[in-house]
Order: sequence, then C-alpha cells, then structure tokens
Amino acid sequence: MSETKLRLYLCTGPHCSARNSAALRDQLEMALWARGLDATVEFHTSGCQDHCDYGPNLLIWPGPIRYYGLTPAILEQIIARHLKGGEPVTEQFATPEMRRKPR
Repeated sequence: MSETKLRLYLCTGPHCSARNSAALRDQLEMALWARGLDATVEFHTSGCQDHCDYGPNLLIWPGPIRYYGLTPAILEQIIARHLKGGEPVTEQFATPEMRRKPR
C-alpha cells in the first residue's frame, strides 16, 4: 500500500467555478489515475481560497504551494513537472498580495 505524499485542494468557490474549475477537476482526476499518481496524491475540492481575482487556484501540501490562473495547459504542466517530476512550477505560484482584501 502506498503512502500519500501530496494533498491537493482545487478551489470550487463561486469565482473559480465560474472560470471552469469543474473541467479542471475532471482533468486532474483523470490524469492522476492515468499516470498512476492516485496512490500517492490525495485530491480534494475546496471552498473559496480567497484568491478570487486570480482563480482557479490549486493548493498543494506539504508546502503550502498555491498555483493560480489555472487553465488546462497550466494544469498539465503542474501534473507533469510537480506531481510527476517533483519540480514545482514556480512561474505559476500565487503570492500573498493576490489574496482577496477584506471589504
């Protein structure tokens, strides 16, 4: 039995859902299974991650590492480079300044 090494949380809050996070969820679930990563990567959807202007967002633990502005192509890079290869995709890292400001 394999040990979980990474935990992924894909935002499915209202803003990220409006930017097609459901399709990204499906893409990620299929890729984890197809590449044999489903035994070591635990995947969940989450509510709002407070980076609404930059979504869809993906949070990865341990880390935390937060990716922003996900598209199918960017998600494919994260799967190949980070999840499969162990090298984070630094050009897609969210920054603390991207967090939604209180109103």
